[in-house]
Parts: sequence; structure tokens; C-alpha cells
Amino acid sequence: MVMGEAEEKRLELLKLSLEQARSGSHTRIVAEEKRLKAQQAEKLTKAENLRDFRLNMVQTQYEAEKKQAQEDFNREKGVLQDKIVQDIIERQRRHTKVEAPELRAVTRKMRTLRGEQPPAPAKGGKRETKASSSAIPLRQGEVEEDFEAMAAAVHTLAPHLEIDLEIEVAPSKRLRPVDPVRVRGIPEPQPSKRRRAEFDFKGKSRSEVSGARITVWYEEEHNGRKMDVPYQGVVSSCDPREGLYVKFEGTPEEMLITNEDDWRWGAHSRKPPENSRNAK
Repeated sequence: MVMGEAEEKRLELLKLSLEQARSGSHTRIVAEEKRLKAQQAEKLTKAENLRDFRLNMVQTQYEAEKKQAQEDFNREKGVLQDKIVQDIIERQRRHTKVEAPELRAVTRKMRTLRGEQPPAPAKGGKRETKASSSAIPLRQGEVEEDFEAMAAAVHTLAPHLEIDLEIEVAPSKRLRPVDPVRVRGIPEPQPSKRRRAEFDFKGKSRSEVSGARITVWYEEEHNGRKMDVPYQGVVSSCDPREGLYVKFEGTPEEMLITNEDDWRWGAHSRKPPENSRNAK
């Protein structure tokens, strides 16, 4: 009887354990669940750390590539900008003569600011000016001042140009006049090219030429004999220096007829005598 009661209690405990196992409240299940949750949390932490590490690596690589791209862009842009600036400077150096009047104007303005009176314009005709005008010698100190004024003007007008306009005059030579320099003679003008002879319209005015019929003879060889073959056409336009632009029958192209060609107004099947052609 004692054995029967023990068996019943054991069965009841097993039955209770089974129900707890099915419901998930069994102590072993709870303990194992805690262990699995701790393991899961640890794996999630490792995964997040790995993700952050890889994101940091990608971000660092991105920033490095971005910085390199910006440096390459700035370098190429600087090279291009320097090249364009050098080209512009070279072109301006080739055209420095254009800025010479501006520099002379600035020099005159600087002299006025210093209180120097500009020379009054001479009165009278050209002959009186040439006969009575006398050159005032320029002192070396004034030349030095003019070069300083021009250097300041160049720095203001074109600061990118490297033009050395600095000269040094010894204090003992500042009041000495500048040695005269012989002016080179002006080259004589070249004779103009020979003008081309005017086209001979053979009795017609330019207003009558357009639309007029014309016959032109060209030398051709037939059966071993050279003969002049007539070609008839209509004048489409003319140039008093070049000649007539003619469209021949059967050809859409225009041909230029000059004084060297053998031609006559009108439609002709036979070549007229030389005297009658010259009469026209």
C-alpha cells in the first residue's frame, strides 16, 4: 500500500512536469531560455560591433577617396588656370605697345600732380612750329621719376605683368641732361600693287550685260585639225575687274569669261572676221 502511494505521487510529479514543459514554465526550460537569451544578446552585440566597424571602414575609405578626388580636381584646375593665365600674359606682352599711350597719359598726370606745368601748345602754322620750336633737354632725374610713375601705372593697370621699369640714377647725375638720340628715319611707303585691268564689255554697259546672250569660241582638235568651236550661253552676272559669269546651254555651272577669252555678244554659229569683232 505504501508502494502504491509513492507511485501515485511520482506519477503526479511527472504529470506536473509534463504540463510545465508543455507550457514552457519548467525550471530547466527557464534556465536554458535564460542561457540562450544571454547567448543571443552576446551574438547581437558582436554583430552590431562588426557592423559599426565595417561602416567606419567604409566611411573612412569614402572620406579618403573624396579627399583624393578634391585634391585631384584642385590640382588639375590650378594647372589649367596657370596655363590660361600664362597664355593671357603672353598675349598681353605681345600687345604692350597698345598700353604705351595709357602709360604716357599717367606720366603726364603724375607730372601735373607734382606741380610741373605741361608745355603750352605752340601757335601758328606748321612751318613756324618747325622753325621756332626748341627742344628742352630732359634731365636724368626726371627720366627716373617717369619710369617710377610708369612702374606704378603698370602695377595698377596690369599687376600680373612682370615688367622691370626700375632704373637707378646717381645723385650726382640727376641734373644732367639726357644724351640726345637720333630718330630713325620713317621708311618710305611701298608702291602699291599694279591694279588689274578693267574688263572690256565690248560696247555694252553693265546694266545691259545681265541676261544677254554670248558666244565663246574655244580651240578644239577634230580629226587632227585644230579649230575654234562656238559655245552659246547667257550672262548671269558680271564683275568689272574679273569678267562675265556665263551659263552655257546644257551645263548648270557658271564659267568666268575674261579678256583673254575669244567671245562676242549674240548667238553665232560661225566665227566672225577679226576686223568686225574688233569693231565691236
